[in-house]
Amino acid sequence: MTNKAKKIYWLAGLGVAALGIAALFFFTQRQVTKNTSVAGVSPTASQGTPKDAPAMVSLTSEARASAGISVVPVEIKSFNSQVSAVGIIEIPDPAERTVAAYARGRIEKMYVASTGAYVRKGEPLFEFYSPDILAAEKDYLIAAGIGEIDKDMMAKNPGMEHHSNPGLLRAAQERLKLYGLKNKQVAQLAQDHTVPGTVTVTSPLNGVVLQKLSQEGAYVDEGTSIFQLADLSSVWAEVDVPEAYIRFIRMGQVIRIQTSAYSNEQFAGKVILVSPVEDQASHTIRVRLALPSHNGELRPGMTFTATIPIAAGRALAVPQAAVIQTGNGNYVWMADSNYMFTRHSVALGMLSPENYYEVESGLSAGDRVAANGAFLIDAEHELTKGNPMAGMNMGETGSKNSGEGTATVRAINVQQETITLDHSAIPGMMPPMTMEYKVSDPKFLQSVTINESVRFTLTRMGNGDFEITAIEKQ
Repeated sequence: MTNKAKKIYWLAGLGVAALGIAALFFFTQRQVTKNTSVAGVSPTASQGTPKDAPAMVSLTSEARASAGISVVPVEIKSFNSQVSAVGIIEIPDPAERTVAAYARGRIEKMYVASTGAYVRKGEPLFEFYSPDILAAEKDYLIAAGIGEIDKDMMAKNPGMEHHSNPGLLRAAQERLKLYGLKNKQVAQLAQDHTVPGTVTVTSPLNGVVLQKLSQEGAYVDEGTSIFQLADLSSVWAEVDVPEAYIRFIRMGQVIRIQTSAYSNEQFAGKVILVSPVEDQASHTIRVRLALPSHNGELRPGMTFTATIPIAAGRALAVPQAAVIQTGNGNYVWMADSNYMFTRHSVALGMLSPENYYEVESGLSAGDRVAANGAFLIDAEHELTKGNPMAGMNMGETGSKNSGEGTATVRAINVQQETITLDHSAIPGMMPPMTMEYKVSDPKFLQSVTINESVRFTLTRMGNGDFEITAIEKQ
């Protein structure tokens, strides 16, 4: 056989082999399509797609009914709501006062026994001996013409009248005031014509003793702090407001707070400051309220919950159950007329008391989104993408109804009895995601705090909803 003939035979064999491989591939693809359709999920839900292609899932009517998936239109709703935020009672800066020594000396007697005592303005705090103050008092009497020298001269000359030097007298008075003497004490000095051995230091305000910093008999220098006082008839309430709601806060706005100590009573305060700086760890902004505390119910260091009224007007809205929250953003599954679900990113605003999110961008009025069961569509997509033979088989009921996982607490809503968790995958139930869940017992919300790591149990209830049935600190 010639070389030319051998070459023809070799090419013919290669062509037959190629046809066989192509036929095998075609048969295999038909089998994959058939097997996947049986589960109620079309190949669109699981075929490998380019990275920039939209995520899509198609479900049969049987699969939607079995999974309890409902589709609702995007509507315009009124958003008048309220937000709960936690805070702490603080002492107002202008209400604090330090009582310090105006000169070198010794504390002869203490009138206030301990920290926490209540004192009134003008009430004696301590007796203070100071050679410098004693000398200034003598100079004042001399300037007033009633000092010891003047007394001797008048004794020797009974008809002589005492005289004063106005310039020296004013200078001596100013010097005594610089040493902390009050006008009443200076007048008493002129009336008695006698220099007392000590000076009585009085309280500059009505308030409580926060700190007693010295003891009876102690020697102190000028400027040494003796007492730290505070007027607590009014206090500051520092509230940490989530950044999403700070645009609704305005100066002078009335916000009510409630404490555990007085759970049946609310206290109203006015906004006097909105911090220009955000806390990067908690993504909150501090808002300061000023409010009265005439009876001392609000104590510094006490924690509280603030109820902030929100009036956002009318806006596009979707049910809370329709939103899938992740670390990379929020999205919904939008359905077309053939129930092909496509994932759409959305920007969200506030959450209403009726559990509707304000939609700032990403959707239009009339769009249809998956509400109940949206997370099941998302889980189906996560479990089947890139693998045509995988899937939760939403048309069947063999998936797990309870599982355990670990998470980080992102938000707590005491009024709605919900908690938002950024959790890891729960085998057989849920892929990793950030999701708001109902708690079966409201006491769970008191045992954990925001940004805390927890271990929890997720259970599918009889109505198809998922609830947190156990949670503890990790």
